[in-house]
Amino acid sequence: MDNFLFLPRSVAAALFDAAFAGASGLLIARLWVSSCSEEKLVNGLRGRVVGCALVLLAALSAQAILAVATMIGSSNLGSIRGQFADVMTSTHAGRALLCNSAVALLLLAMAPMRRMWQSRVGTALLLSVLAILAATRAATGHPAADGDFTLPELVQFVHLASIAIWSGGVLAAGFFVLPELLHAQQIEAMGQFARRLSQTVTIALLLIVLTGLYNSYRGLGGSLAPLIGTQWGDLLDIKIVLVGLAVAMGTFNRQMLRKNRSLTPGQARRLAGVLRAEATVMLLILGVSAFLANSPPANSSWNGQREGRRYEYALLVSQCLNRFNAGGLASRIVAEEDADGCRNSE
Repeated sequence: MDNFLFLPRSVAAALFDAAFAGASGLLIARLWVSSCSEEKLVNGLRGRVVGCALVLLAALSAQAILAVATMIGSSNLGSIRGQFADVMTSTHAGRALLCNSAVALLLLAMAPMRRMWQSRVGTALLLSVLAILAATRAATGHPAADGDFTLPELVQFVHLASIAIWSGGVLAAGFFVLPELLHAQQIEAMGQFARRLSQTVTIALLLIVLTGLYNSYRGLGGSLAPLIGTQWGDLLDIKIVLVGLAVAMGTFNRQMLRKNRSLTPGQARRLAGVLRAEATVMLLILGVSAFLANSPPANSSWNGQREGRRYEYALLVSQCLNRFNAGGLASRIVAEEDADGCRNSE
């Protein structure tokens, strides 16, 4: 069952990550738009943030259903429906998903308001909502295996926020902002926007590297050996290659901006083209990251060191199942080593 649900769990997590990064990048882009007179651009940003909020809610709904299915060991819709409320309210994973959904609903309610887009204060409030979402998201998955309010969760929060700034900024610039500015022949504005993006991304990348090294060390158990021959290690290798490719593209644009204070139309088109390619690579990185987050860590001792939370879920689900005369299945779930697998969504 867990293997069967691995793909849909990973896809749902990838949709969440892409929507979260997109919303973050679009809001940051609003801070970099020179004036409110760019009404068409601002309206486009607002509409896309609303779209991202809808995708977030859809992804969270799918993750909630898949979490219940993983916990009860069944994909039967009747069984899922009957035990959905118990799992969502009685387990750490369920409560975390409910918090995620509440924050996403708040974003959906606030994002369409025009006044939120007319000042930096309004944009900062929307970004604060996303920061809360990142904090509640850090309370799920591998970092939460040691409990709440721990160093791994703090590191994961910084990691998620930094990735959202980097990937979201690139996605917003490559797929929307720069093409719009290029179409309007605002070459100077393109250069200014790209330079702000480059400066911000440099700081975000430093934080990503530091937090990524910490997470990788924990996942690998302090050894590089699991990088070869394990699913987690293989996915991490792919992610590293893709990140290197994205960094190389970003470096190319950074050098062009450094050498040319004023861009020619040809250079502006090249800048937009490279950023679009980088944004495409960024989507692949987010997808691989989602699969990585849903894979068991390469550290073979990971599960043995975290009995408490696993048995909390197993026993609670066992109680739910016993109410529905499913004692045999409940006993099997208590014995399963990956009863908390549903919490591996990032």
